[in-house]
Amino acid sequence: MARTLTEANIGNLPPIGPELPPGGGGGEDRDRRPIPGNSRATSITGIIVLMCASSMTFAALISAMVVRRGLNNDWGHIGLPHILYWNTALLLVSSIAIDAGRRLLRHNKRVLFNWFWSIGAVLGSAFLAGQVVAWRELDQRGFYLNGHPSSAFFYVLTWSHAAHVIGALGAVLYVEYRALRYELGPGRRTLVSVSAIFWHFLDLLWLCIMGLFVFWA
Repeated sequence: MARTLTEANIGNLPPIGPELPPGGGGGEDRDRRPIPGNSRATSITGIIVLMCASSMTFAALISAMVVRRGLNNDWGHIGLPHILYWNTALLLVSSIAIDAGRRLLRHNKRVLFNWFWSIGAVLGSAFLAGQVVAWRELDQRGFYLNGHPSSAFFYVLTWSHAAHVIGALGAVLYVEYRALRYELGPGRRTLVSVSAIFWHFLDLLWLCIMGLFVFWA
C-alpha cells in the first residue's frame, strides 16, 4: 500500500486544501483567528480612558461657559436651528442601528449585521452634514464665533463634539470595510464592540449638549 501511494504521487503537485468561500452565502469570515483575552481587555480599558478624557474636556468647557454666563448680563438666546432636533433623531437612530448590528454579529447573522451597521454609518454621516447646515444657518443669522458669548460656546461645544464624531465614524467605516470583505473574525470583533461603545458615548454626550442649550444656555 505504501509503495502504491508513493508511485501515484511521484511527479504530481502536493495536494492543495479547498479555498474558503468569500462569505457571501453563509456569511463566514475568512479571518478566524481567536482574539487573546488580554488584547480585548486592553482595548476596553483604552476606550474607557478615552471616554474619561473626553468627559473631562467637555466638563471643562461647560464649566467655563457657566462661569462666563455669571460674569455679565450680556448672555442672550441665540435660537437653535430646528435642524438640530432632526440631527438628534438621526444620531439616536444611528446608535440603535449600530447596537442592533453588534448584537446580530454575536449571533453570527452577518448579512443583517452588514445592513444595520451600514445604516448606522450612513445616519452618522447625515448627522455631520446636518451640523454643517446648522452652523451655516447661524452664520447667516449673524451669530459668529467671535460675536456673542452664547454663540461662541455653542460653536466650541458642537465643533468639539463633531470632531469626536468624525473620529468615531472613521472607526465605524473601518469596521464596515472589514465587514464587507468578510474579515471580521474573532480577532477583529473587539473593534466592533469598542466602536459601538464610543458611539453610544457620543450619543449621550450630544443629548447633554442639546439639553444644556435648550433648557439653560
